[in-house]
Amino acid sequence: MKYIVKTKELLWQPKFFPGEEKQYGEFKPLWKEHEMKQLEVRVTLIPPGDTNTKYHTHTKEEEWFYVLYGSCHINIEGEWHKIEEGDSIFKPPGTYHIFRNFGEEPCELIMLGTNVEGSEVHRLPEPEPPKLQ
Repeated sequence: MKYIVKTKELLWQPKFFPGEEKQYGEFKPLWKEHEMKQLEVRVTLIPPGDTNTKYHTHTKEEEWFYVLYGSCHINIEGEWHKIEEGDSIFKPPGTYHIFRNFGEEPCELIMLGTNVEGSEVHRLPEPEPPKLQ
């Protein structure tokens, strides 16, 4: 177990879903470095024009996100919201969500989620993108 992790020294890891070749951004798995059992904490990088996940919900897990730099959009329950550096986002269990970067610069987030036994992940097709001006 590590009390202190030098996050800037960690290498970015590509994110893939099992059985898929498409990459879903990159992340630094801080929960693994600290050997956390009850929380999952990661720094996530969402490249321009891409996403880091699929439109999904966790049946029992809470999640919190903080934008370190850049901007992107989050869709929560079918509604798109632009988020930017310094914004804090909370998602209770059972809330469908996805991040997507419609911009030209990367967006970096801290993601924190609870690990709850028996929680399930459900997925739906991604909502249509917002009409950007």
